[in-house]
Amino acid sequence: MSIAVSADIKPSRLLLLVTVLACLCVALTGVALAFGMPGSLSWVLRIALAVACVLAAALALVLVLRDRKVIWLHISGTGQIRVVEHLLPSARAKPQVMKAGLAQLLAGSTIWPGMLFLRLRLENGRTRTIPILTDSVSEDTFRALSVACRWLISHNTAKARLLEK
Repeated sequence: MSIAVSADIKPSRLLLLVTVLACLCVALTGVALAFGMPGSLSWVLRIALAVACVLAAALALVLVLRDRKVIWLHISGTGQIRVVEHLLPSARAKPQVMKAGLAQLLAGSTIWPGMLFLRLRLENGRTRTIPILTDSVSEDTFRALSVACRWLISHNTAKARLLEK
């Protein structure tokens, strides 16, 4: 059985929804601190806290929206990972490659039945985390990615144990 798999990973709408709700909660907490809480804080401090909460929520939302790109992930039968980042939301329509290169799966990756957070070390040495939820890819592709990543982790662990001896 081969572990080779290729996947177009779309940004998760579910993850975006959860992030938007979290940002909304932070912003509303700031507004509640400013106007809805009785106490001895001065109005200037309350308004400053509210503005800080709203700005933090807005910044988090901008950062999340900026990183929503379609990623093509290919895991070969030998375990080599290739990552290609596309400019356009529809990678198949007219793919314009923004970044491409090989990557290595790191130990801090999270592989759960409904969610994958793949920590990858790219060729340039930077670490990139790719969130893959069940709405990012088809069900079969998600299962194949999960199996391939589990195989890579167990293979890398076995290789590290051999090097320790």
